[in-house]
Amino acid sequence: MRQPRILLVNPPIWNVYAPHLAVPLLAAVMRRHGWQVTSLDLSIEQTDWLLSGDGLGELFPKAERRLNGLPAHERRAHEEVLTVFGDTVRRIDGARAALKSRHVLADPDAFTDAATVVRNGLACVSASFAGLRYDLRGNFSSFSHRRSDSVLEAARSVDRNVYGWALEQRPIPALDDPDLAVAGISVSADTQLIAALTTARHIKLRRPDVHVVMGGNLTTRMVSRWQEEHPFFAYVDSFISYEGEDALPALCDRITGVDDRPVPGLLERDGRGGLLRTPAAMVDVSDLPTPDFDGLPLDRYFAPGPVLPLQASRSCAWDCAFCSIPFASNKFRIRRPEQVVRDMAALAAKHGSDSFMFVDEIMTLTSLRGVSRDLIEGGHELFWYGETRFSKGLDDKLASALRRSGCRRLDLGLESYNQRVLDLMRKGTKVDDIEPSLQALLGNKVPVHLFCMTGFPGETREEALRTQEFADDALRRSAEEFGVPYSTAANGPFILDVLSPVGERPDLFGVGLIPPGDGEDLAFDLDYTVTEGLSQQDAALLTSGGPGPAAGAAFHRGTWIGDAEEWSFLWALAEAELPSRQVTAPPAPLLQIDITASVRLANGVQGRESATGRGILLHVPSCDALIDVPLQWRPLLDGRPHTVSALWQDAGAPRAAAAALARLAAHGALAIEPAGSTEESHPLWYAAQPHEVTDSRPDGSCLLVSAETGRRVRVSAAGRLLWLLTAGGASDRELAARSRLPERQRRLLLENLAGHRVIAAASLDPGLLELPRVAA
Repeated sequence: MRQPRILLVNPPIWNVYAPHLAVPLLAAVMRRHGWQVTSLDLSIEQTDWLLSGDGLGELFPKAERRLNGLPAHERRAHEEVLTVFGDTVRRIDGARAALKSRHVLADPDAFTDAATVVRNGLACVSASFAGLRYDLRGNFSSFSHRRSDSVLEAARSVDRNVYGWALEQRPIPALDDPDLAVAGISVSADTQLIAALTTARHIKLRRPDVHVVMGGNLTTRMVSRWQEEHPFFAYVDSFISYEGEDALPALCDRITGVDDRPVPGLLERDGRGGLLRTPAAMVDVSDLPTPDFDGLPLDRYFAPGPVLPLQASRSCAWDCAFCSIPFASNKFRIRRPEQVVRDMAALAAKHGSDSFMFVDEIMTLTSLRGVSRDLIEGGHELFWYGETRFSKGLDDKLASALRRSGCRRLDLGLESYNQRVLDLMRKGTKVDDIEPSLQALLGNKVPVHLFCMTGFPGETREEALRTQEFADDALRRSAEEFGVPYSTAANGPFILDVLSPVGERPDLFGVGLIPPGDGEDLAFDLDYTVTEGLSQQDAALLTSGGPGPAAGAAFHRGTWIGDAEEWSFLWALAEAELPSRQVTAPPAPLLQIDITASVRLANGVQGRESATGRGILLHVPSCDALIDVPLQWRPLLDGRPHTVSALWQDAGAPRAAAAALARLAAHGALAIEPAGSTEESHPLWYAAQPHEVTDSRPDGSCLLVSAETGRRVRVSAAGRLLWLLTAGGASDRELAARSRLPERQRRLLLENLAGHRVIAAASLDPGLLELPRVAA
């Protein structure tokens, strides 16, 4: 008799930097029960294909077709992405390959270049579907995961739903297996729900005989609300709440007629419009097999490794007021350290990976001590990171053991640096323990990540700022005092989860719940009001990431993949130089052009004429700049050399044309072949690119944000003045007279502004400017 097969699916979008643990754990359990297993991480499979030359090549015509149907105020951003599309298609495969190689850890410039191309690729995918914001954290589209009707609409809208479109282009091969009997879909987060239902529909359309079951943390939360048959049963035959390691084998045995024992946590239809529920049971985590990653594409995740996930414990031993983890995770249980280390050693031997991450909600001191001890005593050369909390026991002795055992990052729930707020949160930690724990970890070269929260009900603005200042200072000290540049921090606003203690008893926290919008039956976070302290809006503003909106091209606002914890861990492991968030642009040349010089677009520069007919857009890969210039420069799009005098014929304002030429050259957009000499001319300074002024201070300083590169630079009042004075081109003498700055200060400011590409210098033939020669 042939063995039945089960397909286990992790839908998009979940972590694309490393495998998710749910499928490997269930795969190991099901193989132990004698089932054939096909493991499918659709999250990385689809993302890796969409961000490939083939995937983007398929999407480009789709993105082009959307342009004419967009309202006028959305066309500009769409055209920016279309301008970048061609270069991204050509370079994306090399960029993905670089990010998956350990060699990139030793080459920060190569990493930044590859990360930039992938970020641009995300913008290209986003531009191909209405309302889509596609990134590597969680995708948002014109469909809402807070509404069942919208989720179902997305599942049926193949051409408007990126997940459905990708499945149409690349169907799931495992569905062709005649032995396939069950498909299990694990849904951990709301970012996966639309993709999960889309996948379930895809399976049912091709294989209506296959039993589709859905489980995972979000599934547990979701089905707890249902009182009658839900529309999702159109594509899902049953749902499993809480843990699946005991439930899934029991369900599969029942489906195949092997056994009819109760299925823990099962939810199914009763055939009369109602529901049948079976009580959940708690899994013995000490009896779990080693996770089985067979069948997963371990070489395709967007970080070198692979970094394999493990658990030393399950659920959480605490009950913080803001958290709903205990609701869907049963009671806290811990695995024996020798089991954990055995799994690490076995997986390292099998897959050749020395890197692990513990996905425990929290690693207790018991786990930290036990795992560290067994790794050290066993002589294992393995590296890992996990999450814990501040406590007295996190001392120098333990920190030393962590370092010697291979720990290269420890995430800590700081939340607040105010004892009053920690007590409101029921956090159970003491401010007095925070600094000693940090000293111990950083003193032993263990980088930290600090989770901060702003706006817990009752927190004041002063308390929130104190936490931010402490976290900022901790990162500075980590790098400067302890020589640990790999520490990070994240600060987000308080999110009111309806299944957390605050959500269940808001009256105890001075909170008023604002009901969800009409039809938002899947909303698990709610807007709220408070009787005192920071409002929800205040918290969002304090954690918005800086003053003012980000200026510039759509792709400059995308997610930068180096923000992922896997990368911070890997850089720390390799003791590597940290990369810049932006590509290193080549030095801006000092132009010396006479009227007979010829110019053409530099190699790799691509452009297109705007649909509005008002100008052209150019993308310069060498500095990731998107430049908008007048139609006068349209002849350059043919890729051939053109004399400057020919380009000047359509120039309405010679100085403006000279400024545009200087800007193009400063960004490396042009290849220039001088045909004469301008040795007797002297350079003028030009504003090299348009900037947005943000965060103006009383002292006159401000933040300049480039609309063409997304770069930010803070300038003094004097630097801001020089930038303004160069708008139409100005000689050094003119700047001296109009700014009245001392020569040394003026020279330093000009060099600094030019280095940041805020201004550029050009020495042009006076005939081009139709001006008399400028004296030195």
